[in-house]
Amino acid sequence: MGRVVVPVLFLVVLLVLLVPVVLLFRLVVFELVVFELLLLLVLVLRLLVQLKLWTRSIRL
Repeated sequence: MGRVVVPVLFLVVLLVLLVPVVLLFRLVVFELVVFELLLLLVLVLRLLVQLKLWTRSIRL
């Protein structure tokens, strides 16, 4: 019985250690995706503003 308990405990410890790491990894990835989306939005807004300024200057 002793030989069976050791690997089970080892697996439990591995799971306990892996769960927070996986959760942190997913959080970081999620934040990176959100950050990139925000950057894209900012870039698109800046392009729109530039286009408006260009059209104004062309009209003038």
